[in-house]
Amino acid sequence: MGKNLLFPPGPGADPLHIVYEEDGLKRESSAPCQLNCPAGIDIPSYIALIGRGEYDKAIAIIRNDNPFPWVCGLICPNPCEQWCQRRYLDKALCIKDLKGLAARMVMEKGTGYLIPEPKERYSEKVAVIGSGPAGLTAAYFLAWQGYRVTVFEAMPEPGGLMIAGIPEFRLPRDFVRREIQAIRDMGVEIVVNTPIGDEVSLDELRNQGYKAFFLGIGAWEGLRLGIEGENDYPQVISALEFLKDVSFGKKIKPANSVAIVGGGNAAIDAARTCVRLGSQSVSIVYRRTRSEMPAHFEEIIQMAEEGIHVHQLTIPSKILGSYGKIDFLECLMATLGEPDESGRRRPTAVSGSEYKMPVGAVIGAIGQKPAIRRYPGFGYLDLTRRETIRVRSHNQQTNVPDVFAGGDAVTGPATVVEAIGGGKRAAFAIHAFLRDLKMPEIVPPRPRTMIPPIVLDYHKKSFIQRQEIPLIDLDRRMHSFDRVELGLDEIAGREEAKRCMRCDICERCGKCVEVCRDRLGVSAIRFFHSGESSLILKDYVHGLPKCIGCGSCVNICPTGALQLEDRDGERVLLMSGTVINRIKLETCEGCGAQYVTKVMVRHVEKLIEAPEEAFEQKLCQDCKRISKAFKMVGETPDFSVQRIQ
Repeated sequence: MGKNLLFPPGPGADPLHIVYEEDGLKRESSAPCQLNCPAGIDIPSYIALIGRGEYDKAIAIIRNDNPFPWVCGLICPNPCEQWCQRRYLDKALCIKDLKGLAARMVMEKGTGYLIPEPKERYSEKVAVIGSGPAGLTAAYFLAWQGYRVTVFEAMPEPGGLMIAGIPEFRLPRDFVRREIQAIRDMGVEIVVNTPIGDEVSLDELRNQGYKAFFLGIGAWEGLRLGIEGENDYPQVISALEFLKDVSFGKKIKPANSVAIVGGGNAAIDAARTCVRLGSQSVSIVYRRTRSEMPAHFEEIIQMAEEGIHVHQLTIPSKILGSYGKIDFLECLMATLGEPDESGRRRPTAVSGSEYKMPVGAVIGAIGQKPAIRRYPGFGYLDLTRRETIRVRSHNQQTNVPDVFAGGDAVTGPATVVEAIGGGKRAAFAIHAFLRDLKMPEIVPPRPRTMIPPIVLDYHKKSFIQRQEIPLIDLDRRMHSFDRVELGLDEIAGREEAKRCMRCDICERCGKCVEVCRDRLGVSAIRFFHSGESSLILKDYVHGLPKCIGCGSCVNICPTGALQLEDRDGERVLLMSGTVINRIKLETCEGCGAQYVTKVMVRHVEKLIEAPEEAFEQKLCQDCKRISKAFKMVGETPDFSVQRIQ
């Protein structure tokens, strides 16, 4: 076991259950937020640092796993928050927004991101095709390892979906550009307006000396609606093509009345963009109900606030028009039947329920796929039935040994943070490939470091409410592309950080519950199930009224999450930095030392059925021995003299 541990296991802990390695860190993180972050970020550590105002250190922790803290602090769908244990007490932490606060403080009020020095210097060149989040992440980690990396981008500006797909009111372009510049500052070369696979093949790049390749080409080809009239009108457009045109300056409304078919983030982004371009009537047409829309919850709420109507249980069937212009979108009502392969109930059209929706443009947003078949140079790659690139999930390697892939080209339309995770895995696999090392395996992420928790009393910590994220004025939102979510300010952010329960310290094994209940018969500390395989302290809000302060839970705790301190006349019990109980200490009538809690004395009296006179004097162990020695010779000790001495 490591030395000088910040949270040493209790002396009575099971040695087979010790969770620390030689470096003082746990074998794996037990914090559900980190385990469910696609990039594996050490969330509890950076939140603790934000709570202390140490934003540079927080960003360093984040960028160990993710080169885009600012981007993800604005548009990440925060899967980590869905696993935050705090949500079982009140609400999950604003994990995404805390990341954004740290990035803003470093970028705008600090000196910017620290550019890491390469760990080694290697001669091999690596080509990254596509400069979206997956490609740039792969380039970042490869450059950090010490490789010469060139990124080839078909569009006029790097960033992929972050620049050309996500609207500026959600993700300001300047934020993206500054984080991309930090990657350039590591020595990564980015070549724009250079599509690879059509005019320039991978074989030609091999001839130029590139030894490995990462494909992060995204999924830019919109799926067809498959309905009559779709190919007859120029006003039928793909959501991503529409968003890309707007991003590169073509800010023209598609029509006064627009229908967007789909229920994901791209559909809502397109709808909200139409509102800002001046469309008077904007509707989402979705075949299931609003509650089943896969879009981010906050996006759905903000969409409704901006006057966008959702036609639920509606299936488009035909596009009707005249003189080359759309007049109507014909739709059928639907009912939900049995679950499909996605686990959601399958919509079924209701016969005879046709109705016409007057629209001037239809935007398709039912999904995308990679446009791999357009590029002859990629034709030898194995594809899935969804026409995505087939890879080994643990190392992103394709059927071609020197070609790796990640992001939407592999997963289909997904999130920026999932693309970052794929790019990160691929970078380490490419390093192993080039150095002839064993390919990395999938292992649970563990803490990057052990940051001391912020110490607070339970009654203070439990009543800090989740901080609300301010939005700009609704009228301004609907008439400009200004950023909608303003994020946390520093005061709110540091308060929010204090809400973290530090699940990276306590692994919720339940041994403290067992010893208190089964060995002592007290049952002071209790957990309850907060999920299929997770526990949470039940009495977190109320303290532990039955606790006798014996310290048995502390002794058996394998992670050091439980700690006991005697100070200022009290015995203080802490869990992961939170004071969960305070008990008055008994004062020895002999020497005046405070040595044990009163409730523990009473509990011992009850257990051993001792006569009351045995406890008439309250003496510590040393004074008891002195008293017994005096009584053996027939004398009475004078403890007042002992106190003077």
